[in-house]
Amino acid sequence: MIRALGLLLLGAMLVLAGCQRAPATRTVEHAPTVSDLDEAKQALAVANWGAAAPHLRAALQQDPDSLFLHSNLAICASWLDLTDEADHEFQWVRDHAPSDSEEAATARRWLAKRGDSAETEANLAAASRGVADSGVHGIVMWGEPPVPQNRLQLFLMGLPNTPTKDGRYALRTDENGAYAFQRIPAGTYKLEVLLMMKPRWRLKLTLEPGQELVVDLTPENSVPRRDDFAPAQ
Repeated sequence: MIRALGLLLLGAMLVLAGCQRAPATRTVEHAPTVSDLDEAKQALAVANWGAAAPHLRAALQQDPDSLFLHSNLAICASWLDLTDEADHEFQWVRDHAPSDSEEAATARRWLAKRGDSAETEANLAAASRGVADSGVHGIVMWGEPPVPQNRLQLFLMGLPNTPTKDGRYALRTDENGAYAFQRIPAGTYKLEVLLMMKPRWRLKLTLEPGQELVVDLTPENSVPRRDDFAPAQ
């Protein structure tokens, strides 16, 4: 009887000790959480506008005053032909970015191109008089090895204090990476291509009357290898 009571007491002690020990758990490794901002940056780095846009919109819910988010969403929307969204975001950038920043300059160019029909009519009128008979065309190549870049946006802008100062033109490359600015008044221009609000090409061109200039954009004449408008050191 005493022996049985002792065994019962020993069993109760073991059960109690087992209850007091923390239960064994298996270690599970969880993948680190990637934020919408990180996802957006990864998509922007490879120009995947469709993938970047939803993450930029989500990130803006958390940081509605971010110039980076608004400016890049504007660019994504322009690539995706979401013109209403692009207009809205470029307007925000124009109103909030430093006036001398690349972001503000890009926003002003987009909004001017979208809204200034008078300038377009003036250019067409000049062309009908035989004044605008020059042009520049070529192919845009990038990568390693370089491959044609389709739907890349290019800007051709007249220089301040020159007869072409009011000239503003924009277009996108076709499916073969080709572009062609046609019926442009002769003069001096800046040819610019931006990616993530930073210039990838920034070249100074001079068009003679009636000239069709061929300018291929490749890594060899891209920023920083060549930058005709780099700030003075």
